[in-house]
Amino acid sequence: MPLRLKDIEESGAPISFQRKGTAEVRIGPCSATTLKSNKIPLDGRHYVCAGIVIFKNGIELNANFEIATHTFDFLERDSVKVYIESERTWYYIGEKELLEILNVKTEDIIPYKWLPDIPLDYHEKGPYPMEWPVKDS
Repeated sequence: MPLRLKDIEESGAPISFQRKGTAEVRIGPCSATTLKSNKIPLDGRHYVCAGIVIFKNGIELNANFEIATHTFDFLERDSVKVYIESERTWYYIGEKELLEILNVKTEDIIPYKWLPDIPLDYHEKGPYPMEWPVKDS
């Protein structure tokens, strides 16, 4: 379901998104604190990040997503939301409305790459590919 800023503002819903260049570290099941580091450490915790997503067809959008540093897949794919400025709306990847607005098909965007605004403290530099199952030949 699209998350429209107008609806969020009107309802006073406790939905928030990371601003560009920010990240939070989860410190409990329902709490987080602002990351005060210039890199995201690989310390086994979960982080909520601002960043970008680069679709397979090259479209690049501002995004928010969660990463888990206890695995080297990192990206929690179900958490990825992209922002469409003209709509003032956040969309989950693959939502019908997002595909219509961008005039693309799912196969045009997946697999995508992702990059947090605050870099991972990892030997490989991003953007990172999302985990995507390879079809057997």
